[in-house]
Amino acid sequence: MFDFQDPSRVNYGTSASHATVQAELSGRTAFGDESVLVQLKIDRVDSHFVQNCAKTLEESLEEDITALRNIVKRAELKDPKDLEYEVLHDLDYPDPREVPPEDRRSSRQELMQHRLSLVLKHIQCAPEPDEAKTGDYNRCFSHQVLAPDCSTSKKDYTLGFPHFYPDFTLIDVGRVEGSHKDVVVDGWHDRDGFVVIRPSSLQHPYPATEGGLARPILTHAANFARLHLSARPFLLFSVCLLVFGGDFCVCIFDRAGARVSPKFNMWRDLDTFIRVVRSMTRHLTKIELGHDPSVSLAPSTLQSSSLNYPAWIIDPIGSDLRRWCTVGAPVWSSLSLFGRGTFVWYVRELSAAGELVGPVMILKSAWRSSQRDPESSIYQSVRGSHPGLAKCIAGADVVPFLGSLEKVTTHFLRDRPLKPDDKTKILHRIVIGTTGRPIWMYETEEQLLDGLISALEAHKFLWDQKILHRDISAGNILLSDHPEEVGAAGFITDLDIARMEPDAELKSTETVYATPEYGRYPQRLQGPMTRTRIQFGTQRGDVITGTLQFMSRRLLEAAHYQEITASTAADDVESFFWVLVYAVFRKLLTATTTDVEEKQVLTHFRNTFGRTSVLEIFTARGGAFHDGIYKQATYCEMVSYPLRLLLDQYHFLITGSTSGASFPLGPDTRRDYPDPEESPSDPEFDELYNAVRKSRKHYFSHDGMIAALKKTRRRIQKQREGRKLRSQA
Repeated sequence: MFDFQDPSRVNYGTSASHATVQAELSGRTAFGDESVLVQLKIDRVDSHFVQNCAKTLEESLEEDITALRNIVKRAELKDPKDLEYEVLHDLDYPDPREVPPEDRRSSRQELMQHRLSLVLKHIQCAPEPDEAKTGDYNRCFSHQVLAPDCSTSKKDYTLGFPHFYPDFTLIDVGRVEGSHKDVVVDGWHDRDGFVVIRPSSLQHPYPATEGGLARPILTHAANFARLHLSARPFLLFSVCLLVFGGDFCVCIFDRAGARVSPKFNMWRDLDTFIRVVRSMTRHLTKIELGHDPSVSLAPSTLQSSSLNYPAWIIDPIGSDLRRWCTVGAPVWSSLSLFGRGTFVWYVRELSAAGELVGPVMILKSAWRSSQRDPESSIYQSVRGSHPGLAKCIAGADVVPFLGSLEKVTTHFLRDRPLKPDDKTKILHRIVIGTTGRPIWMYETEEQLLDGLISALEAHKFLWDQKILHRDISAGNILLSDHPEEVGAAGFITDLDIARMEPDAELKSTETVYATPEYGRYPQRLQGPMTRTRIQFGTQRGDVITGTLQFMSRRLLEAAHYQEITASTAADDVESFFWVLVYAVFRKLLTATTTDVEEKQVLTHFRNTFGRTSVLEIFTARGGAFHDGIYKQATYCEMVSYPLRLLLDQYHFLITGSTSGASFPLGPDTRRDYPDPEESPSDPEFDELYNAVRKSRKHYFSHDGMIAALKKTRRRIQKQREGRKLRSQA
């Protein structure tokens, strides 16, 4: 629910995220897809305008076009691999190959960028023969510097957004004072699209062999697209223009994959290039460039200057007729490209009079597989209630407009018919009535442990009904804003990939409106085609699920070896431990007082939670407490001895039972702590680890971990009382 710090949000992880995106593109990319230009509505551009624009372009920019062609000619004499590593500013990188792909920009590329900017400006500013056909929008492709989307302050919900930017950004000129000039935009949330360029036509996006790894320019564009989809509010797909040498194509990225248009030559197919640029800058609506049609910008009366972020109005969700208005910036947005694309907002109900009423709630939008039950139906399937489980107020799959029989699916976005047996992704939206703050924003260790205990008890409540959560992470366990009213210090959220066992009593029924192969508008039919799907058990595929950084070592190992195995309750319980570790060290980041301390803690944090590949995460687990962090003054001073002891116990359990590389625990360990008076006696200390060693199954059960957390809480309280008595003595 909250951003637990996606590792690719920090500059440290850009190379790793680049490799991850490259791997994800395999099997998800359609090349030579003619529907891309159809979706861009290039036929709307007046043919007379295209002819006149081409003529004036060649006449007025003859010298620049010649220079641009010469840049391309010289580039095509070099190996494409060498071109990828030409770096303009590489002072911090003795080896250019160490430069993250997103930061590479050669002098050759910058020269091309300047000449191409003149061509783009001519097309987007050229007058129409008939002023009535100029278009309703005024955008430009601007070569500009990107300001950070969010602060890198360690007190923010994220640890920083990647600070790299594409060659051109498509921006509403209404936001630019003056004219079509180079600007500094606020961030990715202001972009309508972008352009990525390469100086050689040999740097094209099309693979050498079918199913091969994505080429650098496509991976580069995909990395930008994931940032665009993450930062731009309610964006369903991202449009990108690729220019490589004298050739070009258009890419559209959505949650199902990428579509790449056929390749065109900028000069032989100048009319097509003009149509693409003109359509994107003057003719396409916000919705046609990817904005969610079920969401609209709130009127000025609902905008708050103090929040410094626009408010949005969300259409009614399913049968619930209430409309909702966002409050402030997104609480969290996913940085994955082809994942669930989760967005979380604070919202309030919007009355018929246009006023905000009622308490603040949480709205979540995420893409689900058509083979999975909607998250709202899983909430509805829960018998009874538990204070440690978030309360679902409303939920349903999103429709593009009120009364529509269609749902917003990736098939819908691609204007393709959805056959009864087709797999697709469906945008789902729910409103949660329970509000809270991230687990790492605890004020006392007792509050942290109480929150985890409440969430664990709710997890057990679900498991007793044979519902397994399967995605325990620091983003899905929240501390309650009003624990006295709710009856729990913390609560668990996000049941969208929960699994219901085959003999679970309650089932969900979903009706999906399909469309005939010859058209996607069911209202044209006398009656909609429907299929009813009843789901109650483990669904096919995606057996190993969850957030990698918090996944159990058993599941990580299975994922690495591509073994099919089902998640168990013990796997989820182990994830709770990694949430505890995360919360403690994330909290330490806000408690460090010197740059040296901050660097030490941040290094440990990144080593443990800043990995993106399965193997790296699995390996890092074994060394989570091996890099000396437990000996550092900040850790020992800010984390109580009972809590450090609990972390040691569980880490010993995990590493000692799976890898054999256990932490050297035992009575001698007490020498590493600054306050041995607060440690248990030798017999008690030995008893703790002997019990841990023999009872792994118990400690990774609900009752075992809840008991361990409660015992640690009592020890912390006893320690605090002891310090108070000593201070009074």
